[in-house]
Amino acid sequence: MAAREEGDDATDALVAVLGGKVHISRRRPDFTLPPLHRDLRLSSHAPLADASSSGGGGGRATCPTCAASRRFFCHGCLLPLVPFPRVRLPCDVYFVTDRRQRASNATGVHAALSSPDRVTLCAASDVPALDPRHAVLMFPSEDATSVAELVAARRAGFARGSDGDGDATDERERRERERGGVRAVVIIDSKWQGASLIASSPRLRNLPRVSLKRHRTSFWRFHPQPKSQEKRDARDALKARGEDDGDERVCSIEALFFFLRELHDALGTHGDGDGGGRGDDARGDDDDGTCHCFDDLLWYFAWQHKVIAEDAATREYHPIAPQRLKRRGRAAAAAAAEGDDDAFDDDDDDRN
Repeated sequence: MAAREEGDDATDALVAVLGGKVHISRRRPDFTLPPLHRDLRLSSHAPLADASSSGGGGGRATCPTCAASRRFFCHGCLLPLVPFPRVRLPCDVYFVTDRRQRASNATGVHAALSSPDRVTLCAASDVPALDPRHAVLMFPSEDATSVAELVAARRAGFARGSDGDGDATDERERRERERGGVRAVVIIDSKWQGASLIASSPRLRNLPRVSLKRHRTSFWRFHPQPKSQEKRDARDALKARGEDDGDERVCSIEALFFFLRELHDALGTHGDGDGGGRGDDARGDDDDGTCHCFDDLLWYFAWQHKVIAEDAATREYHPIAPQRLKRRGRAAAAAAAEGDDDAFDDDDDDRN
């Protein structure tokens, strides 16, 4: 097991003082920072710590490509400004971003920095024509299969032979069979409302869909609470159908991480050589078979989580009282005449 990062014990002690509840939003007192995924074997965060020091310029530097002032990396040029650990992936990855999504908030950028030869961030229209026999779309729909089911089905297809005569002996097909026939995975990096539209775009709608097992997120961003009861009922209905997990939904970099772990579990190997990983035996499998070859995909994510936890644990927390927006005109008069206690609506629930 790799050693814990320096400062982790101090952070845990601060969190323990608060009873394990680290509040990070003054507008959402009910939301606390989820714990970081356990047992990650990460490369040292020393490059980030050194850059964050006063001698390192506080982490900010000028991007040599676009000349913008950035912190640790340029999200526009996908250029690291401190050394990022490299992760070899077993397949190509396309993060399809909503045009309304800010690149500075997209966690898929982290993957592009650690695996620039395999990861592409693009719009749905820019995804290349992918062969449905070798590519998948990660999207939780009724027709989605699990990663294990997908691998089993594709391995069975390879066993029968590509031409149906049982001849699947060529080296290319052998390697395809070893990695479950997955050459590319597409991950939609968008809010749920836009994700369905992106999934139905011409380049993606014919790809087989896979969904992940239930995984706990460590992400620190949360969904704003709907203001009206009608919207809250609609949200609850989506949750009941499994179409929205609210604050529990994993973010894009977590989705890729868990997909690769599930792929490893289904294949029974972390795929040396072209299969992926880091080529670091010390970071291979646990005795229980847990794969750590892709842990460094969460390297920067874990650093952010640590910084947020330390900041929240050391400052005094004062939740903001709900701000009220008075109804105007006829609506206010009607509500007052009826004695409606909701004559004032919360105005801050839809702000993050």
